[in-house]
Amino acid sequence: MGARRSVLIGAVVLFVAALLLGPAVGAAGAQSASCEANGARKVCLSDVTLGSETMSAGESTELSLTVENVGEERATAVVVLNVASPDNETNSYELRKRSLEPGETLTVTQSVDASTPGTHAMQVLVYDGDLAHRYDASEPMSVTVKRQGLGGPVDTPEFALAALVGSLAVVGVLAYRRT
Repeated sequence: MGARRSVLIGAVVLFVAALLLGPAVGAAGAQSASCEANGARKVCLSDVTLGSETMSAGESTELSLTVENVGEERATAVVVLNVASPDNETNSYELRKRSLEPGETLTVTQSVDASTPGTHAMQVLVYDGDLAHRYDASEPMSVTVKRQGLGGPVDTPEFALAALVGSLAVVGVLAYRRT
């Protein structure tokens, strides 16, 4: 368990460094040329796409990617999504873990929910089964979550406005009846 934690911490550090040093890409989610073999095993990441790079709080979008075993031996692929929030808090989520025969592909589709306004950074990584070797990583992507205002589900300012209008209407009716 200690080795896994060290690998995840290392991945998060590399992820944050990539965000600081490299330009983030939007919805295209271009893949990098970093696919590295582990002996005769080699699993590569391709076709990483994010449905939208801008959302309102409460909405969701789809993350889609393909993983392929291009090596000569069966390999276990662990697909991990790293996310950095606007407050620079990082989280890692294991999306899939599956054994792949040579030439076999795996398509992963994951819903990404937007709740916290701001710009969120994301990166997909593919590790071997014990997380000791990183096969591949996508380029960093970013999603901007906008605060939902008028026109969407009712929020606090709209409740306050409705209460004010209602109160003025009641005061107006009372004043009219007194005269």
